[in-house]
Amino acid sequence: MRTYLAALALVLLGSAAFAEDKEITVNAGDASLKMTVPKDTEVTKKTGRTILHANKLFIYLWNVSDAKTVADAVPNAAKIIKSEFVEFVPGETKDLKVAGHDAKHLMGKGAEADDNDPGTADVVIFTDGKHVFAACVHGEKDEAAKERPELLKVLKSVKP
Repeated sequence: MRTYLAALALVLLGSAAFAEDKEITVNAGDASLKMTVPKDTEVTKKTGRTILHANKLFIYLWNVSDAKTVADAVPNAAKIIKSEFVEFVPGETKDLKVAGHDAKHLMGKGAEADDNDPGTADVVIFTDGKHVFAACVHGEKDEAAKERPELLKVLKSVKP
C-alpha cells in the first residue's frame, strides 16, 4: 500500500510540474518552432527578434536568415545579438542538440545594449534542419548563468 501511495504521489507531482508549462508556436520570419515554456510566458515580437518573457526569464530568439548552417552563424554571434547585448566575446563553447540537430552553446562576456552595464550572455545557435536560429539569455554580472537551466530546458523541447 505504501508503495502504491508513493507512486501515486510521484505521478501527481510530475503532473503538477507539467501543468506549469505550456506548448507554444513561435513564428520567426518564414520559420516556426514549437516549444514548451513556463505557463506564464508572454511572447513579444520586436524588429528582427522574438522575446519570450516569464517570471525571472527573458529568452531572445532570432531567425538567422543569412546563415545556412550553425557553423555559418557561430562566428557572427556577437552581431546577431547586438540589439540586446554588445561586445559579446565567447569564453566557452559547448556542443549540444536542439530539435535533433547539432547546436553550439556559447557562453561569454560583454555588455547590455540598453545601458552598457557589464554582464554575461549565453547564446545557443541551432537549426531545425531548414533554418538557423539564435537564442540568448543575458544580464548583468552572472545573470545568464542563472537563466541558463531554463533556456536549455526550453531549447530541449523545441520541435520544428
